[in-house]
Amino acid sequence: MTVLDAFKLDGQVALVTGGGSGLGWAMAEGMAEAGADVVCADWYENRAREAAEMIRGVGRRGLAITADVSKEADAKRMVERTVAEFGRLDIVIANAGVAGEPEPLLEEPVESWQEAIDIDLTSVFLTAREGARVMIPQGRGKIITISSITGAFVGRGLRPGYSAAKGGVVGLTWTLALILAPYGIQVNCIAPGYFKTALGRGRFLQKELDEETRRSIAEELKNIPLGRIAEPSEIRGLALLLASSASDYMTGCVIPIDGGYVVR
Repeated sequence: MTVLDAFKLDGQVALVTGGGSGLGWAMAEGMAEAGADVVCADWYENRAREAAEMIRGVGRRGLAITADVSKEADAKRMVERTVAEFGRLDIVIANAGVAGEPEPLLEEPVESWQEAIDIDLTSVFLTAREGARVMIPQGRGKIITISSITGAFVGRGLRPGYSAAKGGVVGLTWTLALILAPYGIQVNCIAPGYFKTALGRGRFLQKELDEETRRSIAEELKNIPLGRIAEPSEIRGLALLLASSASDYMTGCVIPIDGGYVVR
């Protein structure tokens, strides 16, 4: 097998939560381009369908599933339907998440905290657990969790619940990596920096910026050695590495992709 062959995903099935937009869409596309059939799960039915159509346009089988993966029943149903349709599950990317609007600490309601914990952390646990139920009998599998540099490294979250949840994803990754290693399953984590997605009010996508937003972006760019905000497509290479046999000796890794933000 050549080094390029190690990155091929022919004959494999990948499941991407939050696959209907942003980084999830980009990673789903990358999985398909590398040869995998892809299940795109999303909270919004229309987004899941559009993503599945995109996968089919790449020439692979695509399946849309509408699910709130912070709910146990939805996570179970999502994985069961994946296996019913494709007969296997090789790659799970637990990407679904929200950032929410920052609020003053003393005014933040507990409901806001709980929403972040449920969607950004509990959903990762449920998705990984249900995926592992399928992968353990197979004796192999790849689970990729998505944290954030603001939860994993730099301690500057958008809000307490978000930072706590994203930090929790790192701890969860380490624990899952240890538990699942004897079964031939690798668990690794991507910690993105700033990307042009709708997360965080989509300020990096806006064409018309008010002065406050313009100043805010300028300040963030000072902290990024590469001096720019990333395109969603730029996460595909790292996701492919962690999804493919090229990373078979990697597990429990937390990898920032942030233009140098955490080492500045």
